[in-house]
Amino acid sequence: MNIEMLIEKYQLNNAEAQVLRYMQENKQSLKQMGIREVAKQSFVSTATIVNMSKKIGFSGYSELVFFFQNEPTPAPTFQVISDSESQQFTQLLTNYKDKRIMILGFGFSQNLANYFAEFLNLYGFRATANGHLEFLRVSVENEMLVIVISNSGETRRLIELTRLAVDHRLEVIAFVGERCSSIGSIAPLTISSDTYSPRSFQEFAPNLFFGTALNQFELLMSAALKSIFT
Repeated sequence: MNIEMLIEKYQLNNAEAQVLRYMQENKQSLKQMGIREVAKQSFVSTATIVNMSKKIGFSGYSELVFFFQNEPTPAPTFQVISDSESQQFTQLLTNYKDKRIMILGFGFSQNLANYFAEFLNLYGFRATANGHLEFLRVSVENEMLVIVISNSGETRRLIELTRLAVDHRLEVIAFVGERCSSIGSIAPLTISSDTYSPRSFQEFAPNLFFGTALNQFELLMSAALKSIFT
């Protein structure tokens, strides 16, 4: 398990990070130690450990311990796109052909955002990656399409921006790794790879979201461009 990536991804506080690092260092003894001993050795409360476990996607401490001791490799399965999603995407791209498109992504998702923007600009769309956030704070209904990219769908800042865009009645397309995530639930159109799991942060595990999201975007754009330009 890549502990430091989990700590950064879920913005764990110092106490939560300390617990997770201690559990990683002592993972072979966790079952024998029990949650009270882990709390004592980490100088935190048992409630802190339970809350931290849930914060990073587990049902509780017991499931987290089980994962530390087994660390299964996630199955390489993923979703492509449905006909309905393709049709909705095409309609939105048609509607916003001559309007603004803002693409939001942080971390590795920023690389996808940049690619999406370059691709759209190549075909005459007016796309920008992570710029002009002030447009989300004013009423530009029917004038701007927002595309959000997030592996977990739980990136705090992106949740805030997605909710802000929807509150201002902007059309939003979300590319996420978990359909039922916060961002996936807020966005009117969600394209999900269904590849996300806290377990994907274990060391050497394949992260299928970014490649899958790129494939999904390429397929969606192919269908949209054929519809718009032919």
